[in-house]
Amino acid sequence: MTDNDYRIEDRSEKGRPNYTLRRVKFALAVVGLVVSVTLMLTWHGGSLAGAFVVEGVYLATALWLVVRFAPRDGGDD
Repeated sequence: MTDNDYRIEDRSEKGRPNYTLRRVKFALAVVGLVVSVTLMLTWHGGSLAGAFVVEGVYLATALWLVVRFAPRDGGDD
């Protein structure tokens, strides 16, 4: 966890980060990513709307994971 996480969460009234909630969200995102990739690669037809939903879940979870683990420094090297 970066210093940024502490600064952002120190502003809240709780004062301590909720690690359990973070782990649950991360686990759900990973499961969603794996399931959507599996469905996307094994899709054998059906409705076009279903394919778009699967691709939407894939893109949303992949984007969330990228943003979650992106470096948070200001780039002031």
